[in-house]
Amino acid sequence: MTSHPAPSSKSFSQLKHLFREQHILMMLLKEFRDGILICDRHGQILQVNRSLRQFLQLKDEVVGLQVEAVIQNPVFLNAMHTVLATANTCVEEITLEQGYPQPLFFEAHIVPINIPGFLGSGEPQVRPILPLEAPSPQPVDGCVIICHDITDIRQTERMRRDFVANVSHELRTPLSAIEGYSETLLDGAVDDPAVCLDFIKVIHRHSLRLTQLVEDLLDLSKLESPDYKPEFLPTSIEGLIQQVLTLVQDKADEKKIQISVEISPCLPRALADLSSLQQVLTNLLDNAIKYTPTEGQVMIKARLNERGKIQVDVIDNGMGIDPKYHSRIFERFYRVDKARSREMGGTGLGLSIVKHIVQLHNGEIWVESNDSKGSTFSFTLDPAIPTCLPVA
Repeated sequence: MTSHPAPSSKSFSQLKHLFREQHILMMLLKEFRDGILICDRHGQILQVNRSLRQFLQLKDEVVGLQVEAVIQNPVFLNAMHTVLATANTCVEEITLEQGYPQPLFFEAHIVPINIPGFLGSGEPQVRPILPLEAPSPQPVDGCVIICHDITDIRQTERMRRDFVANVSHELRTPLSAIEGYSETLLDGAVDDPAVCLDFIKVIHRHSLRLTQLVEDLLDLSKLESPDYKPEFLPTSIEGLIQQVLTLVQDKADEKKIQISVEISPCLPRALADLSSLQQVLTNLLDNAIKYTPTEGQVMIKARLNERGKIQVDVIDNGMGIDPKYHSRIFERFYRVDKARSREMGGTGLGLSIVKHIVQLHNGEIWVESNDSKGSTFSFTLDPAIPTCLPVA
């Protein structure tokens, strides 16, 4: 029988140190905020960390699969194969769209590595992963791919571009009208009293629209500022509704629209900033009156819902909103009917402002509507004093 020499204390110490290093490496890999993928020279996945699984929304096990089966992007795959062939580090910005509800953007840092023990047909040995600091004449053993998520950055940049484009468009229309009509007046129309009065009314209407747009932009800027601190105080919903009704009653009377109010008994006060909450209800009621036909009906309901939140509903029997638009109507400058909205004096920012205010109140806002069957806009608020829900 062949005898094997006992491992020396030095070898045992080195082995223990190696295991400890690998344990530390695996812990770092697991907790690293960026997504990490390690593959061998053939593109077979050896390891992925939790961040990458979450980012790529991976549900099934991917270790052992080819990278092509997980990240199907030609730019990314070409960069990875180039690194495996040349041992040169590569950085690429990658966009993934197919198979995701929203595009994903990430920077891929692809680094060639040596992985002793993964070459040949033997079992992998416990050996550290060694990055290659310089190009090697020998084929690399694999690569580490670090995926840095920049989706939020790219989406913010897109939103900024869209916002600037939308603001420019919204400003151009009234400014062009004011410029055109004022030039006509200067060219001699001012001497015709009838024409002059009509033109001045048009200029005045467009100047009001500009004023409203600037005010809405300032409101939006204020709400998005980290320095904005709403003053949350116990607020009577019934008192709030009565205040807002005095502001919109004349508009309702002009169209012979009946506004009714239904408030649950013993409704607790809401924890709210009164002025901003007044803005929410005024905007929703103003929209309900605008889009409800003459002699129509608008109702305001307030109650404590099943989740212990105060829920306010603004209901109209107007033209309604097709469900396919529901997810977008709270976006800045989004209009279902652009021409009709502008004709009625809308800036396209009202519902976006309303959503910001409700979210600052730890609430939710949504719409339920069908085309030609009216709309119900609902939002929730926290009670000033937590309530106990009855047990069913």
